Amino acid sequence: MSEVPIEPKSAISFFHPSASVSRARTQLDETQETNSYDYSDASSINRFPNFHFNLHQLTPLSRLSAIVAADRDQSRKVTLLVAVLEVDGPDAIRIKKGIDAGKEVSLLKLIIGDEEGAVSKLTAWRDVADAWGGNYPDPSAPGVKRGDVILLQNVLAGKESMNSSTHSHRTLTASPHLRSTLEICYRTMPNSPEDAHFRPDLRLGFSDSAVRKVAAVVAWFEATAGLR
Repeated sequence: MSEVPIEPKSAISFFHPSASVSRARTQLDETQETNSYDYSDASSINRFPNFHFNLHQLTPLSRLSAIVAADRDQSRKVTLLVAVLEVDGPDAIRIKKGIDAGKEVSLLKLIIGDEEGAVSKLTAWRDVADAWGGNYPDPSAPGVKRGDVILLQNVLAGKESMNSSTHSHRTLTASPHLRSTLEICYRTMPNSPEDAHFRPDLRLGFSDSAVRKVAAVVAWFEATAGLR
């Protein structure tokens, strides 16, 4: 479980803010100045979604095994658009082997799924775990929550492992060394006014293929979680 040591980075280094979120933040700030902010589903109206990713660069979770198996080193960096089903951590653990043996680092575990119904586990290490887990007091880099639809880039899909029920799955890893980044595209389960930043009105941009893709993952999670 050793990693190449690198210099610590700010939380924002591991987040990729979307244009729709930046625009929503400006609108919310202006509204709060007039003390007229009303936290409700209607707050997403007129927040135009603006996602910058190529659908052809996305890897469905169901295809990870086939794609990684084709590589000689049995690992590949992938880009994923998924919903967060569970968040565990971040926790502090102590490295047991390698040049960092004895050093305490942060570990964050996510269970993620996509609209095809495939589910996988992802482990984030070190500063990435701290940033994605919300350990940094940076309003531009809030912690990821259950129900978030996220864009993950530079995530390593590695060798296959076996779980207790004998089903195999690919290991997914995020770390500073990999330059992994996360963008919160949509927050399906808001619980504070600030969460409105992550709830653009997906209906406004439905002619865009990226918006439709995000909407499909949102719909899948809401159906899975019994929210619709």
